[in-house]
Amino acid sequence: MAPDKKDKKDKKKEKPLHADHRARMQDRVRREGLPSLAAHEVLEYLLYFAIPRQDTNPIAHRLLQRFGSYCNVLDASEEELCKVEGVGPASARLIASLRKFEQYYQLQKRKGRTRPLRTEADRIEYVSALFLTEQEERCYLVAMNDQCLPLREVLVSQGAPNHVGINSRKLAREAVASGCTCAYLAHNHPSGIAVPSRSDLLATAQVEQLLGTLGVHLLDHIIVAPDSAASMMRQYRSAGGDRRPAVSSTELLLASEPILLLDGEEDPPHPDPPQP
Repeated sequence: MAPDKKDKKDKKKEKPLHADHRARMQDRVRREGLPSLAAHEVLEYLLYFAIPRQDTNPIAHRLLQRFGSYCNVLDASEEELCKVEGVGPASARLIASLRKFEQYYQLQKRKGRTRPLRTEADRIEYVSALFLTEQEERCYLVAMNDQCLPLREVLVSQGAPNHVGINSRKLAREAVASGCTCAYLAHNHPSGIAVPSRSDLLATAQVEQLLGTLGVHLLDHIIVAPDSAASMMRQYRSAGGDRRPAVSSTELLLASEPILLLDGEEDPPHPDPPQP
């Protein structure tokens, strides 16, 4: 009986010590904010909400060891997170949801926007939140009226980490349904840079030609990368003149065919100017 009583006393001693540590951490966050904490402490603090009665410090360290950085932990999937010792479904769901909550906040913040999207900066700001948590390529069409006010954004397609295919029939149908007179495309390079590939340029020219037949002017094509974003139109016009690749009638894809955007492994393009 004596050992059992001793174990119970030890547990009683351990519990207040752990509770005091949590209280000190919570008080520090209230006084100094999250920036005052190291990366492992932020994860430790976050896990308090999913693991109420356990020391979460070792789990935080294991997460950083597994994924390499705080940002990588937050970008990991629930399945990947659950492979770390001490991380259960509830903890994994909490961590994986943080970026999605941030994305939802950004999208809600811009609701009811009345400012026109006339500049590159405006267009980038408007679409950036759409790609905030994406690990695969997605392509959106942002439909606008004559004043460049956004009417709606349409997810045209989603693909793999380094390419996405656009179905031009769907693109045309959505453009007509929106009632837009002008629009711009936006797609992401999840693990690359905001530089268009040759395929990106060719696809843009094809979309521009297709939308033109519907009376819709394609104003821009924005590329969003993890650390940057840029206008494709500006990049291929910056050298002077229009450096988009020429698109022959045989290259213009039929309305039932996909337009491929192949990125990731390609070198930055150096398209030739259209032949006279």
